[in-house]
Amino acid sequence: MRRRHFIAAAGAAAAAGALGTAAPAQVPPGQQPIYPINPYPRQFLQQISIGVNVTLSGELQKYGQEVVKGVQAAIDEQNRFTAPISYVWALRTYDDRNDPGQAAANVSVAGSDSTVVGMIGNLTGPMTLSALPRYANQNFAVIVPTVTADAVTARGYHNVYRLPTKDSTAGRLFANTVLQKRGEPVLAIAFDSDYGYDVARGFVQQARSNGHPADVLLFPADKTDPAQAARTVLDRSPGYVFLCGKTGGLGPIAEALRLAGYTGDFGASDGFYNMQTIQSYARTLDGAMVASSMPPLDRMPTSVQLVTDFEREVTQVTAFSAYSYAAAQVIIAASQRGNSTTRTQLLLSLQEGGMLTTLVGQFSFNISGDPLIPNIYLYSVGKDGFKYVRPAIHNGFVL
Repeated sequence: MRRRHFIAAAGAAAAAGALGTAAPAQVPPGQQPIYPINPYPRQFLQQISIGVNVTLSGELQKYGQEVVKGVQAAIDEQNRFTAPISYVWALRTYDDRNDPGQAAANVSVAGSDSTVVGMIGNLTGPMTLSALPRYANQNFAVIVPTVTADAVTARGYHNVYRLPTKDSTAGRLFANTVLQKRGEPVLAIAFDSDYGYDVARGFVQQARSNGHPADVLLFPADKTDPAQAARTVLDRSPGYVFLCGKTGGLGPIAEALRLAGYTGDFGASDGFYNMQTIQSYARTLDGAMVASSMPPLDRMPTSVQLVTDFEREVTQVTAFSAYSYAAAQVIIAASQRGNSTTRTQLLLSLQEGGMLTTLVGQFSFNISGDPLIPNIYLYSVGKDGFKYVRPAIHNGFVL
């Protein structure tokens, strides 16, 4: 066969393959060729995307990456083990650079992508609050996996769904669960920063309702001497001190209290549920109860396989990655429940209510967007790490 004939024949075969139709068989002159039906026609599935608007650069990028890894793992799990019928899930990431203007601008960028039906974000309270009006304007349902500030669901937006328990409710649940000695004076201490006061306020309100003399001490975040703060606390003669804030800020005050002679018990908020607490303050806080929104995943039978697959992808599951995994599950489940492939349909599906099961528990939401049945999980501090004790509310999801 001559070279030009070979090339022409190859080109014809390639064209036939691209069309998804087999070449006709040889037929006698005067008869029409019969094209056989291709039993494997090409199918192009619709793509639906989840947008993630978090900090992916600078000092907080580690935590933003944990959020992205959690969402990506949930999407991979869905696409891998659930046969796609009409569409597949994808991820779109947007770096807010821990800048309020950029956080809001990213929502507009996501809004120009018709495949993005729902958003997950942001990493911190200020970024989330700055983006809330834009999420509403773009008709996005936004799932909040990491921010517990009361203000997120207190501004009247009906497109916001927060997974972790808000700060003031966490404080109330902690007081109602841990404080046993009626009449014992208790004190909540916090800094005047974006995290801590709401927890302290909720704790004190519930403690007073339960018959405890209770008050809040609020210290300036930028100029507080731990020894002086400890003396101020001891002047109140508390029998129980609740640390409402983060380990790096309030840990030194707890240590100063022990050195100054405080012998009562400590409790701590979610900001202490980290390895810094164990590494630096295990002796000071030995036996203290720490409240966290993070459930003990190893005690949740319904999540065993998901956790195994998840750990294979991210090595170590953190609270940020676990709640972000759950946030993606909420979007996917709501989309499937309502056969929702647009942002408006997804938002309507979520607004209809109902229970959604995720890696970290079951969720339904109140009109503000907070969990209808909020919960926290209590861990005790020891030199070997955190030991799970109990939930504030027993719900059957955790053994």
